Amino acid sequence: MIPTLDKQIEYLKSVGETPEDEINIAEAALMLASLDRPGVSLQKYHHHLEILKLDTENEGHDARTAEERANALIEVMWGRHEYKGNDKFYDDLQNANLMSVIDRRVGLPISLGILYLHAAHSQGWNAEGVNFPAHFLIRIYGENDQVILDPFHKGKVLNAHDLRELVGTISGGSQSLEQWHHAPLGKRAILVRLLNNIKIRCLNVSDFDLAMNALKRTIYIDPEKIVHKYELGMLQIHTKAVEEGKQNLLDCLDYMDDNVDSNDEDMRKQILATLKEMRAYNKPNVFELIKGDIDKGD
Repeated sequence: MIPTLDKQIEYLKSVGETPEDEINIAEAALMLASLDRPGVSLQKYHHHLEILKLDTENEGHDARTAEERANALIEVMWGRHEYKGNDKFYDDLQNANLMSVIDRRVGLPISLGILYLHAAHSQGWNAEGVNFPAHFLIRIYGENDQVILDPFHKGKVLNAHDLRELVGTISGGSQSLEQWHHAPLGKRAILVRLLNNIKIRCLNVSDFDLAMNALKRTIYIDPEKIVHKYELGMLQIHTKAVEEGKQNLLDCLDYMDDNVDSNDEDMRKQILATLKEMRAYNKPNVFELIKGDIDKGD
């Protein structure tokens, strides 16, 4: 199957309307990847997802504890298919493209994590993303326990000491482990975080067109969060797509007027200030405003 652009966009918009628990995260990530590889059939990648399902079934058919399920995933993802993090070329955008990750068996923590989650969910296991800063992790549940895995490091099981060390490495100092560090991350939020990784890398090299593409895709799958349209509008104004940007910012104002409890007062002030600058024929400097709050990792 070679999806057309219309079908790709239609699918992503359907994800935006799908209840959280019903999202097929691997399929959605493949569709996002296919937008950057037009004309390439998804058949090979669907077949590989099926292989991961069957291999995990074979390895973990009687796994009941979280440790047993984690070991089954590690054996399949690393032992059999050799998935690992791309340390050498970490910022390569292909690390965030699930099709390329499957082709090369290397990726970012979050793209690898999506494959781990697919394998776990294919067995009916309870598994979820972990909202760890700058380094995506996953949590696997057993019948009465749970463990946290690091997909980037060959599925390593992390204990509290490991997590504190990882916090220290990322923060450059403090090893304090906060509750939000291991809070669950839903499927939609995982896809948004994947796209944020692409957006940030594009902004870091001033590739504004690709950054805007990432934001448009984010709006498709997460239409209820007005911040994505705000960031897109600001970036469009910065790149001289002024009328499109202005319309997106006006749409944001309309949304906030219709949702008085949206708690976006700072955004409203920034939009109004930007529109005022536009009337004065000054182009606002919005680059730093749209970089987001997720660091270089993931």
